[in-house]
Amino acid sequence: MGFNKKNINLTKSGFRYKCLFVLVDGYNAMKNTNKYSVDWEEENLTAQLIHYSEESSVCKKWKIHLFPEKRLYTKEIIFGEKKANTAARIDIKMTAWLNKEKDIFHVESKNLCEKDWIKENGAKVNSSYLLNRYVNKGVKHFMSNHYPSNSCMCGYILNGNTEKTIEKIDEILEKKSLNKLKISKPVNNHKLIYTIEYNQNNLINLFFDFARQ
Repeated sequence: MGFNKKNINLTKSGFRYKCLFVLVDGYNAMKNTNKYSVDWEEENLTAQLIHYSEESSVCKKWKIHLFPEKRLYTKEIIFGEKKANTAARIDIKMTAWLNKEKDIFHVESKNLCEKDWIKENGAKVNSSYLLNRYVNKGVKHFMSNHYPSNSCMCGYILNGNTEKTIEKIDEILEKKSLNKLKISKPVNNHKLIYTIEYNQNNLINLFFDFARQ
């Protein structure tokens, strides 16, 4: 297959699918081993997700590499016009090489819950704060090019009902005059995959339900 622009786009679309497939494998392994805690901060959940995703047989077969919390260097930073420590950071970077083409896919994760709840250590979790943070510091960061378009959002649902949590995200999006979540095709038998249309792009929203055992 020749690497014209159309075929390159098809290849990158295929890589996106592979990355989602690997992440779902990692999530399923987390659920099966059940050695995580819903009390964890999202960075701890992401660390375990990376670990089990890397153990996936398809991750090894497709030679996908995962890196935690990568800085996103702009041209201004690369050429010294801005300080490197001002670069945006994204939670996971996934890469693979196909011939001379390097495929890249990013993941930004956020904790979510349907309603307020209390952790075992007594710490209170504010649902409204997490839901708004998902939109303001996640979704809107993609729309403003703070994060690259070859990426997805990953919501860790830690408490409450998954469907109602997603409905509340839609309510926030609607209030901000943004497009609502649209159900997408399952990947690796995982059905909690949605997209949000913006600027002729589709932002993937991958939800992992850790509340249900």
